[in-house]
Amino acid sequence: MASTPVIQVLSKNNYEDQYLVSLPNAYPLPPLGPSSIRIKSNILSLTTNNCSYARDGHLLGWWDVHPLPPSTPARYSDPTKFGRISAWGYAEVIESNVSGLQIGTQFYGYLPIGTLPLDMEVKLNNVPGQFLEVSKYREKQLPIYNRYFSYLPTSKELEDKESLGYDSLMLVLFQTGYMINRYVFAWEPSELVQPSGDLRDGWTVQHGALREKSIVLVFSASGKTALGLAYCLKHGRPAGEKPRMVIGVGSNKSKPFTEGTGLYDKVLTYDADSGDLGQHLGLKPDNKIAVIDFGSRDAAGDRWAVKLRKTYNDVVQLQVAGEFKTQTPEEATAGFLARMKKVEGYKALINACALRTQAMDKTGERKYYEDFMKVWDSVKKGGYINGMRLVWGEGMEDLGRGWEKLSKGEASPDEGLVFSLVENPTGKL
Repeated sequence: MASTPVIQVLSKNNYEDQYLVSLPNAYPLPPLGPSSIRIKSNILSLTTNNCSYARDGHLLGWWDVHPLPPSTPARYSDPTKFGRISAWGYAEVIESNVSGLQIGTQFYGYLPIGTLPLDMEVKLNNVPGQFLEVSKYREKQLPIYNRYFSYLPTSKELEDKESLGYDSLMLVLFQTGYMINRYVFAWEPSELVQPSGDLRDGWTVQHGALREKSIVLVFSASGKTALGLAYCLKHGRPAGEKPRMVIGVGSNKSKPFTEGTGLYDKVLTYDADSGDLGQHLGLKPDNKIAVIDFGSRDAAGDRWAVKLRKTYNDVVQLQVAGEFKTQTPEEATAGFLARMKKVEGYKALINACALRTQAMDKTGERKYYEDFMKVWDSVKKGGYINGMRLVWGEGMEDLGRGWEKLSKGEASPDEGLVFSLVENPTGKL
């Protein structure tokens, strides 16, 4: 007999308020609908992105991806007060009426946090090994959250638990860094895309050029998405199209780890602008400066950009994410609007989903994924990110403790939090 499923439920007003809720009335499950699979999450990762899904969920629809199930106890069933967010990882098909997605199929994607099975209405994609979630309630979600990568139960790729853990932890975050490097700072003019997907961004070939006079400043440099960009800037550009220097900017706490990755030519702290920035950065009057902010503290990226524009003419600024800190929905809305505020000089917001859609339009859907997976596979074969380590937990209790650690800012930058939810491990996840 199946054990009682447990799900994570969060307060929508403060995502630090977490509840691991047992669902004793979840079974029996209803009959599976047409064109559907029934799945269970078996590996999930937690990063600061998960906190962003909760913080900004009311703005971007993230609370709606996996609603509270009907069997939720009354105490937690009010969707105006409580909700579920999702995590990246792997799941297993436990029931199916879809040809090509047999029982035992494993797949990667955006999954519910918990051990309760989920029914998904799906259709196979024209890219081999991929399928799309097409349920009516999911149609408002950005496409990136409705695309999944499947693996047959006999696939050798499922034998390497560490590989699956790093996929869960970093694949989608690394992909954002990859896209910024290749398509925003495009060396092929035909591949240039707009940072937010809006032609009004006005991003040009000149904006995207990174050559020997270019300096790239990466803020919140220890973050996993930022590390993806730094890796691609260092290893993923042709000769003659690399910036002169990539400088990481972050906290005092994260500096040793950031330096140890070997991905940055120099690492500074947020307060380094208290002195002569030009001297700290080794700048020359004709340098181009790209400020790329993955969530700096106290808007340090904006502060540095304002100072640099006083002396240097060619400064472009890209905002990828906001600062990681606990906020009420009202505070999160104000912060989101502040990041969109116009500034003197060039600044654009990155929309990862729009980047991917544009990139697939440029290169073709199949080629886009073939090219990206070659790069990601090379990262894994090369030993991942130097200094980063997977920290595995088992079951929902460990995941709950991981969430507490992460949401309170107690996770160290070298830790990758991943959790196995497999109840009866058999060697392959």
